[in-house]
Amino acid sequence: MVAKQELTHDSAGISDIRIFNAARANGGRDGLGSDRPRDALGHSRDHAGEEQVKAFRHHDWVRFPTEWIEQKRLHEFVWRQGEGGSQIAALINLIAIAHRTDEEGIARMTYDQIEFVTGMSRATVAAGLDILEKQDLLIREPEGQSTYKLANFKLHEGWAKLPAKGLYDRGALGFAQNFGKRSKGELFALKLYLLFVSRRDRKLNLAMLNYTSITEYTGLQRHQIRQGLSVLTLNGLVHVERLASWESNIGKANAYRLTHIDSYRHRGTMDIDQILAAGAVGESVE
Repeated sequence: MVAKQELTHDSAGISDIRIFNAARANGGRDGLGSDRPRDALGHSRDHAGEEQVKAFRHHDWVRFPTEWIEQKRLHEFVWRQGEGGSQIAALINLIAIAHRTDEEGIARMTYDQIEFVTGMSRATVAAGLDILEKQDLLIREPEGQSTYKLANFKLHEGWAKLPAKGLYDRGALGFAQNFGKRSKGELFALKLYLLFVSRRDRKLNLAMLNYTSITEYTGLQRHQIRQGLSVLTLNGLVHVERLASWESNIGKANAYRLTHIDSYRHRGTMDIDQILAAGAVGESVE
């Protein structure tokens, strides 16, 4: 798929850093705590499918349908009072389910397993799944109970590499365990993350968009983009790199490198500025 690539001249703001420093000090949460069920002693409760989840062998990456992202449907995920957590849950569910899909785009996961992987309660998982189904991004029970199919999944086109294996710690999705599911910045971060997945240039292993283009694809405003980038960088999901400007002969520009995907492709192994100068990018977008 050919897609236009752009760079931003804006630096990644860390305007929301206070929230996430507090989160780290509070065991990785945002101060409000995870909504994962707990036992009478306050410990996170193990689920029936925990051992099966821990034993699952993830690939380094999985195919993730991106046509809906290119159609700018990330706009549909909006923070509303009383519903923001469900929007966050929807995107976390989508990522977790995508990580378990086969070559037909079908995943087999029980509610207990999704709860364990995401650190979310059953009610929160259910609310997120409802949103995905309503927005035609997920088909429930295509092959019976506890099965899900990614809508518009195509094996040979319309997908990008979604990092998988490196995001997990003992069977659980690391960043999802850290998210409190109550912060606007988490929703902004997830929208940015999926956009970067879709627009990553294979040759450079970078997503190159300016703030104007990010707003066009996600609906996020500049301060929201900075807030989302803060969450991504603090959770080790994205590296922000400064390059020679893609759009002019002077100045620097930002590009975004996803962690845990093609990690051998970076500044130390290739001359990114030379590749940019030669104009040999754009045709290799996922």
